[in-house]
Amino acid sequence: MHQVAAKAGAGPGATDCLQSVRPNRTDCEQSVAPHAADTPSWPRASGTERLAQAGVLAVLAAALALGLALEPSPTGMGTHTVLGLPQCGMLAMTGRPCPTCGVTTSFVLAAHGKFYDALVNQPFGLICFLLVVAGMLVTVAMLVTGRSWVPVLTVYGVAVPAAVLLTLALLSWAYKWMSM
Repeated sequence: MHQVAAKAGAGPGATDCLQSVRPNRTDCEQSVAPHAADTPSWPRASGTERLAQAGVLAVLAAALALGLALEPSPTGMGTHTVLGLPQCGMLAMTGRPCPTCGVTTSFVLAAHGKFYDALVNQPFGLICFLLVVAGMLVTVAMLVTGRSWVPVLTVYGVAVPAAVLLTLALLSWAYKWMSM
């Protein structure tokens, strides 16, 4: 490829660069900073994806609204029974809590702004509450900007966050088990 020497930049401190025969490109410009046209932009969400985002937002908002509507059980467990769900079978049979005992009560406590009580009752319920709020914020941002979720899911994946959540859930269960 034929290249010629040229001055890059204007004014003092300009450096010598090799300019390619191709117009509007010098080798030193490409090595220092790519042109804006060369950097990939965040993909736009398709109509179907935007509909899915709106659906996820509705589900998260409903969970938060339900948490605000319920009153937390004073025993630290059993708030879910107000929804018509049965008592915990493991607790009834063994007297020991299952992995999710207290999660609903803790979520409701957090929804009412009682974060310390939620943490002490069942830490994973507070984590679930924070994930719902964060999920709502991210989803609203994606909907407003029209951006796709695909880069977030493909770059960060779901295996590591799922493993972290499972670990936190098990640690919270151990905490609940020892605190009873």
